[in-house]
Amino acid sequence: MSVSLDIKYAARLLAKKPAFTALTVLIVAIGLGLTLYTYSLLNSLVFTPLTLNNDKPIYAVEAQYDYTHLSRRPADPFDLYKLKNELNLLEDLGVYQEGTTFVGGAGANTAIRKFNSTYVSWNIFEFAGVQPILGRGFSPEDHFEGAEPSVVLSYEVFQNYFRGDESVVGTMVPLDAEPNRIIGVMPEGFAFPAIAEIWQPLPQVSVAATERSYNGVFGFARLADGVTLSQLRTEMDAYSTELSTRLDEDMNWRINTDGKYLSAEPFKKAAITQYYSMFMAMFVVVFLILLLACINVGNLLLARVNQRFKEIAIRVAMGVPRKRLILQMLWESIFICSIGGLLALLLAAWGLEISNQVFDQTYAVDNLKPFWWHVQIEANGIFLLISAVVAMIFITGYIPAWRALSGDFNAVLRDGTRGAIGKKAAQASKVLVISEIFLSCVVLMMASILLSTSYSAGIADYGVETENRLTAQLQLPPVSFGIRRDTEFEHADRLKRSAFYYALKDELESQPNIQAVAMMTELPGRGEGTSYYEIEGREAPVYNENPYSNNEGVAKDSWRALGMRIIQGRDFDHRDIGEGVLSIIINESIAKEFFPDGDAIGQRVRRANPGNKGEWNTIMGVVSDTFHGSTMRSSSTSYNSYHIMDNWGLFRVNMAMHYTGLQVEAEKTLLQAVDKVNTDVGVYHIQSYDNLIKQPMMLVVAVSKVFLLCGIIAAFLAASGIYAVASNSISQRTQEIGVRRALGSSDAGIMRLFMLQASQQLAIGLTIGIGLSIWLVNFMSETMIINDLSYVLGMLGVPLLIIFMVLLATFIPTKKVVLMEPSEALHHD
Repeated sequence: MSVSLDIKYAARLLAKKPAFTALTVLIVAIGLGLTLYTYSLLNSLVFTPLTLNNDKPIYAVEAQYDYTHLSRRPADPFDLYKLKNELNLLEDLGVYQEGTTFVGGAGANTAIRKFNSTYVSWNIFEFAGVQPILGRGFSPEDHFEGAEPSVVLSYEVFQNYFRGDESVVGTMVPLDAEPNRIIGVMPEGFAFPAIAEIWQPLPQVSVAATERSYNGVFGFARLADGVTLSQLRTEMDAYSTELSTRLDEDMNWRINTDGKYLSAEPFKKAAITQYYSMFMAMFVVVFLILLLACINVGNLLLARVNQRFKEIAIRVAMGVPRKRLILQMLWESIFICSIGGLLALLLAAWGLEISNQVFDQTYAVDNLKPFWWHVQIEANGIFLLISAVVAMIFITGYIPAWRALSGDFNAVLRDGTRGAIGKKAAQASKVLVISEIFLSCVVLMMASILLSTSYSAGIADYGVETENRLTAQLQLPPVSFGIRRDTEFEHADRLKRSAFYYALKDELESQPNIQAVAMMTELPGRGEGTSYYEIEGREAPVYNENPYSNNEGVAKDSWRALGMRIIQGRDFDHRDIGEGVLSIIINESIAKEFFPDGDAIGQRVRRANPGNKGEWNTIMGVVSDTFHGSTMRSSSTSYNSYHIMDNWGLFRVNMAMHYTGLQVEAEKTLLQAVDKVNTDVGVYHIQSYDNLIKQPMMLVVAVSKVFLLCGIIAAFLAASGIYAVASNSISQRTQEIGVRRALGSSDAGIMRLFMLQASQQLAIGLTIGIGLSIWLVNFMSETMIINDLSYVLGMLGVPLLIIFMVLLATFIPTKKVVLMEPSEALHHD
């Protein structure tokens, strides 16, 4: 009976102050909701290992991550299979490469479509423990030279492209204009290793490597029994060190400058290496917000208990057990935290649904979303929420109740006041204020820095005109355009591929709505990554002390389509095409920085790699500056060099069209032109130039918005929390202030005393907060560039804002007490 009475009593108390109740529930819901959302997000993307019908986690085994290009690097299959077959570190191993393949066309009954194709070792489906629902998977014989080309379809391709027609299994379909036999269909949702829509077998040289080669593959593996990830990495480092001493000179590019080559990471983590630090920073920030929410709710309840101090003292004097009083006060926290927890569950579910929509939008163009990137609240997330609610009840309920019942009730009953604040209570108040300051400082600084950086990247000048520009990727089928490498026909095949690109360029530019066409390996705004080069006569003694630049292939007469211009020298022409002809065009930044006398034309440069040198290239021209890659990425660069793409014989290029009229009409013109020149060529990723630039940043921008939400919440919690703590602390010292004034202390002196104490707390809190923020920013800077304005906003603006909030939160309640009459302050309750 007493329990039900206690519950009713707590409910009535909360109902009497609906504003207080709503505020505390809201704070709890926000803190727990953000925590549950972030944990569920990272649990799906990183924390939960990928196992696929097996208890053992799957690891990505490949070359060390390339931080200069922010990309994963393949390893020699010879080395990966050695880890398994000779060093016995891996229980099971498969290898793969990712690419794109055009299905259909060339007389088939289906229209040509591009799909993400994964070229795999035959054991991929056995490794995953998933077999085709129709037909069969691969066998070792499918890798043999001369074997009939075969393909396994994903369920989605089978349903959407082949309309679920089971009779297609066993039939031939053109893949990149070459007939392949459909041998199987996988179950719905299966896309292992990550983004596969169709699977094709790798050449045998990549799955039965008996010697070292230039081939590169990515590995998926499970560790051998008794082998830990740490042991595998140690063995890999030792193997890399030993290998670096005996690799041929033309192969030592596989070894990093730090002497490392192979790497192993949890499979999910490897897929988000460039975003990992950002996600972890977000997790830290959200955890700090949860602490901030706990402190605020605890302080609000403590202030509420302080207001009831006299009532509690009377009830203790009347013989009410302290245990029951604690339970009565604890029920308030139980109500608040439980309701807040339910709202948090709804908020987190809503946020995760939005995140799934963001993921779909981010990868809508290229369909490169890993198959496990569908986030939801799972059982461990619910367990985390329940645990957090219980912990929050203890922090926000039991501790204030214990604090209230540890006071001197005799003094309260004797003089009718709450008594002067004790030393321990004063120390606790200082710790609360300092905690509020440093937690809010970290959250606000991270939010402002990341948001400002992503906003700046979105409006940055990439050196090109994007208005009325349409971009697309072109891919040539190898069968139609030659795959005869290392033969007398290789050069002719290269020219055949270049001839198609120029024929398409001419066809498009002959249309009335197309002004100009540019073709590049990567367009400005994309394609980041740098390589070192030497200037003839000025070679540095160490290769990485030379200048560096991003290198792209470009078609003749491409600059005007992008709004770029030749500043010095000339554009590429027929004189730059042919075996042994090596010409290069540099951008204005390189010319000004390294050829300040204006003598860049005619100078020679060559690629500088550890252990080998490239061929000398003659500078023929200087073009206006562009920026390749997002301005947020550490691998992006404003130094750019261009080579004529004719000599490279590319199977895939990116193009940009300057059009007039409607974009939809320009898209129609492009597709018609491609069909007219060659129906086997695929065109895909058609989008505006603005979208091309924004697309790689969509995920970062989405995370930045989460940081913005965190920042807004932190500002609200910090402002209200700091004021509440300061106000409660000063309220408890009302009698002390009355005594000081009665003894002759001036009002200004008392104000100075409290403002000085607030300043000391500010100094400690900001020092901790700024230090932690700098560490987090440096952590993110591995893969992200923080611009100068963001540093100013974060490192200067946020501390100034917090200083203003703290001083104002101290000034207002102190001024209110100072204006009271000393006699009134001495009897304040």
